[in-house]
Amino acid sequence: MMVIPLKYDFCMKEIMENEIVRKHFISDVLDLPLEQIKTVRLMNTFLWRRFQKQKQGILDIQLELNDNTKINIEMQMEQKAHWKNRTVFYLAKMFTADLRRGEAYRKAKKCIVITILDFNLTIGKEYHNRYLLRSEHGTVYTDVLELHTIELKKKPDKKQPNLLDEWHSLFNAETEEELDMIKSRTKNLGIIEAIKELKEISLTDRLR
Repeated sequence: MMVIPLKYDFCMKEIMENEIVRKHFISDVLDLPLEQIKTVRLMNTFLWRRFQKQKQGILDIQLELNDNTKINIEMQMEQKAHWKNRTVFYLAKMFTADLRRGEAYRKAKKCIVITILDFNLTIGKEYHNRYLLRSEHGTVYTDVLELHTIELKKKPDKKQPNLLDEWHSLFNAETEEELDMIKSRTKNLGIIEAIKELKEISLTDRLR
């Protein structure tokens, strides 16, 4: 049976309503132990703007960890012009959204953007890349801005498997048989919950 692929953004939004899925996905992408993630709250996806003429930022999914780190998950099926600038814009807007004039800069929260792309953005073989602000010699200037890219067209390295490989397969799955295959091989509770949600969503006439 065909299923609605997780890589469609409306499907991703439905799945992320499940807190177990949210916690395990964030844990695997950011390589954070689950015990360090007590809660992952869904937030308003409209970014604040000071003036009417300023560009409004609308995020696919915005989350907040219990340490106040803000996370934006963007799902993109087709490559658009200036995509890198768009992701940097969202990251910058997230970072400045909570600060008002005169407030201390220490109140600025760490911001992370995770982009899941159904196209090749880079020429390297790695499907998952993490970017920070660094000097030309590789010294990290700060980690308060962090950007992740997950490219679904690239293949995982079978010689060096990692926690994200199962999610990569799940995003690309298009049939119930593929979902069952992933489920039979995983011990990841987040993956198992996501598969359950995907099967239920695929039976929903409204979403179809």
